[in-house]
Amino acid sequence: MLAQNFHSFTTNAMGATAVVALHAAILCFMVAALMAVAALFQPRRMRMLWAECVGGAGAAALGTYFIARFSEAGTEPFSNLFEVINLAALCVALTCFAIARVRKLKTLAAFAFPGIAVIFVVNLLFADSAAQGRASSGLLVVHVVLTLMSYGLFFMAAIAAVMFLLQERALKKHRDPAVIRDFPPLESLRRLVNTCILTGLPLLTLGLGLGFVAMSDQGWEAILRNPKIPPSVVLWGVLLLAAAGRWTGRLHGRRHLYMVLAGFALVLMTFVGLGVWSRSQATAPQQQEVR
Repeated sequence: MLAQNFHSFTTNAMGATAVVALHAAILCFMVAALMAVAALFQPRRMRMLWAECVGGAGAAALGTYFIARFSEAGTEPFSNLFEVINLAALCVALTCFAIARVRKLKTLAAFAFPGIAVIFVVNLLFADSAAQGRASSGLLVVHVVLTLMSYGLFFMAAIAAVMFLLQERALKKHRDPAVIRDFPPLESLRRLVNTCILTGLPLLTLGLGLGFVAMSDQGWEAILRNPKIPPSVVLWGVLLLAAAGRWTGRLHGRRHLYMVLAGFALVLMTFVGLGVWSRSQATAPQQQEVR
């Protein structure tokens, strides 16, 4: 049902180039997710490089999608929640590639690509139910870009936290599974989590500030009904608590990482809840017309 609504929505709302590019991007990331997980558990049969190549093709297709959308619809993708989430997936993919190269994290794709696939699945809830419109000012465009960059960094922090906890558990039990052999040292993962949080918090703070400054009177009146605000506020609160916990020393070691993962789950649940609510709001008028 969701896939059918997604297909009909994309076909009616955008041009053929954008439709083909978006479908290709989703397919590539789904395949890349399966390949990356297979490479993690069966490195002799599947190479992570192959998964990265397919994921790179997905990122290129998603980039082509947004080039087509910006050409045909101007700034509309910055105000449509469905497309903002797709843009977030692109930011996560680019952040993954950048961190994997800079920090030399060969196994990062095994966690990032499945996460991106989950983002696309969750985004199906917003197909045909996200508000259409145009970003009315450059400030709003910068607001969206900064916010999505912070989402990408927090996503990477959550992945690094998972990798840290898996490796630490294996070391405590004196196990050496093939899954974690290519993981970076624990201290490198810990620094990566802290760097992502301490970088993402100022970016999100600035992004939210610009968004509130550029918000129109109508936007302030409908602020509680804006589906893009609750997840950003929730994420800002999570990042603030995680950073404050590290600064004060109240959150350290595994507790800090558990806080990051709990916050990630909370943000994801917020998105799912908004998707269900948006879809119920969109289908309510149709049900009333049928009656």
